[in-house]
Amino acid sequence: MLMKFAVVGLSGVGVNMAVYTFLTSFGTNFLIAAGFAFGVAVTNNFVWNVLWTFKGRAKDRNVKIKFVSFLAISVINLGVNLMILRSLVEFMQVNEILAQLTAIAVASSLNFGLNFLITFREKRQKQRKEETGTAVHYEDYYPADLQ
Repeated sequence: MLMKFAVVGLSGVGVNMAVYTFLTSFGTNFLIAAGFAFGVAVTNNFVWNVLWTFKGRAKDRNVKIKFVSFLAISVINLGVNLMILRSLVEFMQVNEILAQLTAIAVASSLNFGLNFLITFREKRQKQRKEETGTAVHYEDYYPADLQ
């Protein structure tokens, strides 16, 4: 799953950098360009994560709820990305393209962790059994480790 997330993330980086580079080449402020690039890339990533990376997970939530959660987490990551980007460009004089790539790399681990734990989390086995009315057994909570 982590490898799929990484592949989707790399496609998002490509989309992000294409939009970012295109906009900055026309003189758009680098922070504004980063915001637009974020919007396009987050949509790309959500679609691929639903269809491929986390396919079949969090079946109890509809796509709208997943998208709101994914977007909220992505906004947090955008904030992290922009802080890093601004620091690298304005204070450390790093090239804008290299700074954006660095900021994306740093924010990516936070992005995976939060989406795995929140957006695409699975219901616990106990909750599923209680909702379906199936009997809950002691062994389900405390499995014997006979190995």
